[in-house]
Parts: sequence; C-alpha cells; structure tokens
Amino acid sequence: MFERIVAAVDSDPERSTKVVEASRELASAFGSEVLVAHVRDLERSAAMVTPTAKAGAIPPSLHFESEEEAKELVDTAVDHLRADGIAAAGQVGVGAGSTARELLEIAQAFRATVIVVGDRGSRVSDLLLGSVAHRIVHLAGFPVLLVR
Repeated sequence: MFERIVAAVDSDPERSTKVVEASRELASAFGSEVLVAHVRDLERSAAMVTPTAKAGAIPPSLHFESEEEAKELVDTAVDHLRADGIAAAGQVGVGAGSTARELLEIAQAFRATVIVVGDRGSRVSDLLLGSVAHRIVHLAGFPVLLVR
C-alpha cells in the first residue's frame, strides 16, 4: 500500500523526529522504502523581511540554513531509519521557489505513494499565508500523512 514514503523533515527537531518516527512505523509495517526530503526554506525567510527594514538589512532573528546544515539534518534522519533496518535515502531541495511544490516534485520523482509531513497546528500566520503542510494537502495527488 505505502511502498515508497517521503518523510519531509524541517529544521524543527521535535517535528522532524515525529515525521521520521511515523515514517519508520509505516515502513516497518509495509516493507517500504523511505526518502527523507528537506527543502531549504528561503521563500519563508525572504517573506519575513518587511518593507520598512533598511535596504539589504536582514533581521537578526532570521537564520539562512546552509547547504551543510540541511544535508546534516537529512543524513541524521536517514541514519536513524537505516539503524532500524529501513531502506532509506535522502535528498535536499534547493529552496528556489515554493517549498510545498518542491517537496511534491521530489515525491513525484521518487514515485511516492505517501508523503509524511509535520504540521505545527493552526497559527494565525498559517491561516492567512498557508503552511507548507496545508499546501501539500491541497496540491498532492496521493495520500498525505500529517504529523502533529
């Protein structure tokens, strides 16, 4: 049923751990392969820069994730899955556009039968702008498992 799982991890350690655990349980139950995917979220970071900020200034609260940090996040999740005997690989997306669309493109290229994504619950900004998880639910042409 769920032969090919995409585990969409992000920079929140607690949420990513829950996504990996849910993916591990599915993979164990169905003998699935797992692709751990992460997209460097430059879209959201750029949107947080307000027009009133000085030109070229980056607010101190923003952290632009390096390629190495993104790879380490994915590699750690892949190692945990492999330690449990799950066939797992990883992929980091470049974050050049919509995070949700890029994750779905990764899932389609992998021929995923389900994507597991963390959802932080309803926040006002997510209701107004739409969270990545919310967009994936509405755009995916295959099952989506939301993990809270």
